[in-house]
Amino acid sequence: MEPTPHNSILIVEDEVAHLSLLQTTFEGAGYRVFAAKDGIAAKDLYARHEKEIDVVLCDMALPELGGWTVYQALKEINPRVKVVLTSGYLDAKVKSLFVSGGVKDFLVKPYEPETILKSVRDALAN
Repeated sequence: MEPTPHNSILIVEDEVAHLSLLQTTFEGAGYRVFAAKDGIAAKDLYARHEKEIDVVLCDMALPELGGWTVYQALKEINPRVKVVLTSGYLDAKVKSLFVSGGVKDFLVKPYEPETILKSVRDALAN
């Protein structure tokens, strides 16, 4: 699914420079972007804008609530939430557990903008 002006993404990233780069990347690709710098803000934003957010891109290492905990909280709000998790490092076995647990994809940083855009497009399509 190619993004349209109707696609929106919640980006959850505590590194300000990385968050800014992701916002620019997704806005440039036609997405409406919601942004949160920690897990609590992500949960609150999603609760307020669930009907508007099509997909969530969430870092694993966050202040307050980690990425997996955020994912679980979002699933309580919407069991069909589409989430792509990212991390600086993750073992292949753990990645497999996340994907089997319902996460749409898991990307290890650093990744190219094209890679993250494709992963989000694939999450939207499934």
